[in-house]
Amino acid sequence: MAVGNKGVLLVDWDNLAGAIIGRGHVVERGIVDALWSDATTRCGGHLQYKHMAAAKFDGSISTAMRDHLIDDEVVGSTKEQADIHLTVLAMDYLHQGCGQFILVTGDQDFIPLIRRLLRDGCRVTVVYGDKDRLSSQFRGILNLPGLDSICIDDIYTLKKPPPVTSRALLGLLELQRQGIILGGREQADRTATLARWGILENEDESQYWALIESLGRKVVRTDAAVRAKDQFLPRNATRTYVDVGSGRFADVLAIDYVVRRLAARPKGLTVTELRTGPLQADNGSGLLRALDALTGVQLVRKGADDTYAVTANDLALGYLEPLWRVHAGLTMECFRTQSRTIPFRRLPGLLGASGVGQGPEKFSAGLVNRVLKYASAAGVVDAVAVSGARHALATNSPFARPIEDAYHELYRAFAGRAPSPIPESEILEFMAVKDRTRAEPVFGYDQRDRHRVLRVLAQSRAITWRSEKVTIPQTRWGDAGSSFA
Repeated sequence: MAVGNKGVLLVDWDNLAGAIIGRGHVVERGIVDALWSDATTRCGGHLQYKHMAAAKFDGSISTAMRDHLIDDEVVGSTKEQADIHLTVLAMDYLHQGCGQFILVTGDQDFIPLIRRLLRDGCRVTVVYGDKDRLSSQFRGILNLPGLDSICIDDIYTLKKPPPVTSRALLGLLELQRQGIILGGREQADRTATLARWGILENEDESQYWALIESLGRKVVRTDAAVRAKDQFLPRNATRTYVDVGSGRFADVLAIDYVVRRLAARPKGLTVTELRTGPLQADNGSGLLRALDALTGVQLVRKGADDTYAVTANDLALGYLEPLWRVHAGLTMECFRTQSRTIPFRRLPGLLGASGVGQGPEKFSAGLVNRVLKYASAAGVVDAVAVSGARHALATNSPFARPIEDAYHELYRAFAGRAPSPIPESEILEFMAVKDRTRAEPVFGYDQRDRHRVLRVLAQSRAITWRSEKVTIPQTRWGDAGSSFA
């Protein structure tokens, strides 16, 4: 077939963007500018047709496409639809006599198209996003005579996302506290919310996924509960949670401590008054990070008198106690029944029976449901399929380790004295003495923290705490922890 000099640019945008984000870089409009400029140069100014295919285009990407008169091809969410759509376009242009094709993809499904274009004498250039993500078959096709191949790095300097800040960490954690799932399709305007908080530069969804790539943790479940008519069946599913590793849990502890202190003081506290607990030996940077995060996410405001106060009325429990309560309550019940899971429908009653937190609302169904949504979004509890039913599973979440460690240390020290009650003052003194020489305390930084541990364990029925007396009975959960001491 005779070919001419007209050029065609076909961009598999989802494939390219995914490769770039997977490398830890951000997707921005400058990439589109570079693709258009490079293709125009390669075609000697005869770039005639330009198309980009994706399930969705972010705002700044759409603007760049309009500026360069690139047609947007919105396809379904499956990659095969983009492949088929772009292949059909390529064949149409081939039959119209186009002779230069720039294909932007790393998908091996384009191999038949590439072979066909080369066979018909076309000049073909492949631009890919990440060489390490290419299949062996695709790498092999890049060595064919007459084919040019380049990485996106050869035409554009990719940028790293800004350093992960405490504000970004809190932003994702706050979304989870509101019961919003971080993975999957956009929901509850999470991208717009993060942009409003100043965590993302704009509402482009690619920025959101770049943030998730740098701050998220993906967990694959093979037994996730998926409804199928009148029952639940196990299916593979990927969960996305906040990654609090690499020292980030210290920021969570600081934020949790500050917000609980402020929630207890409606009139507010100064920076000096907040320099206690985990922030007492801090050089100021940790406290400033926590305050920047809380003010940026609009949970705290700074007054004219330089005091900080909370702006929401549901922060008294902080970010950790609700998660601890769900984990401890569910774990105790699983050990009691000697089962890995319990029916999910039992969870609300299990938590509501003895409450969550303090105050008159602690038994309310509204609070219990909010806490359960938070725990599910944060990955402390997961829903799995068991014999056609939806069951609750306590996961090995890093958020739950503090309450596990605290309970098992108390259990090792005092379970041998059951069923005799122990004075609360003796338990609290034990906690304080044990933590005094530790760099990272197990029971917390002050009496409020130590009371919180006892409250969570008592509400979860791991211990009994009443009339200033504490009883730590023998339990299967306690025995299991002690065996690993």
